Amino acid sequence: MKVRSSVFASFILILEGIGVALFLRGFFPVPLKSSISSKNKLSDLPVEPLTGSSPNSSRLPQPLFKRVVIMLVDALREDFVFGPNGRMYMPYTRHLVERGSSYSFVAKARPPTVTMPRIKALTTGTIPGFIDVVMNLNSPALLEDNLIWQAKAAGKRMVFYGDDTWVRLFPKHFMEHDGTTSFFVSDYTEVDNNVTRHLDSTLKRDDWDILILHYLGLDHIGHISGPHSSLIQPKLMEMDDILKKIHSALISKVISCCPKPGVANM
Repeated sequence: MKVRSSVFASFILILEGIGVALFLRGFFPVPLKSSISSKNKLSDLPVEPLTGSSPNSSRLPQPLFKRVVIMLVDALREDFVFGPNGRMYMPYTRHLVERGSSYSFVAKARPPTVTMPRIKALTTGTIPGFIDVVMNLNSPALLEDNLIWQAKAAGKRMVFYGDDTWVRLFPKHFMEHDGTTSFFVSDYTEVDNNVTRHLDSTLKRDDWDILILHYLGLDHIGHISGPHSSLIQPKLMEMDDILKKIHSALISKVISCCPKPGVANM
């Protein structure tokens, strides 16, 4: 009887150990990294043939766009744009989508959905782990291969305004930046005004190639009073007006001798 009890207890302990291991593996996965220890360079990539040219050509195609603006609206849900109230909340954005002037994709974010892991996922393409939730409080510089590093290595001049997590993740990558803290959740006005106040002057300048904007106000409203708050519609209309301003400014910059600017909805 004692032998059976000991075997049963051992079986339970092993089962518990396996359960704990599966839990830790699921919630704290090992970060996926490139097989190449250093950051990749264009010269490291295999040569790809181009349409209409000789095989194994290494000539790069001409860029389609002269500059790009990445506007990240934190907590922008799919139904805010494509839902029944999308035409009322974000009329200009919805109009661009419906007339076929933009490509629209819906991203499904995996937990954890706090700021730093999501930025890390967007820029590296890797799946963040729950350990990144702790690192979110004091984000270290991102050492993995990422889009921002590649842009800087390619000589692109980048400007950033918004959540200062970007500045901590990518130190010395931006030629100009103005970060705002995301921990004053009750503030959903000044945190966005601090970004928008730079737009008029920055959009008129020609000394940058990539402009990144990270708006936090909508996310803060969601934390304070939820997605059905009366504050949601005015904030979405504000974001829609800003996107319209950016799009109009880029279009007005187009002249016959320059590539056309592009707008992507994310």
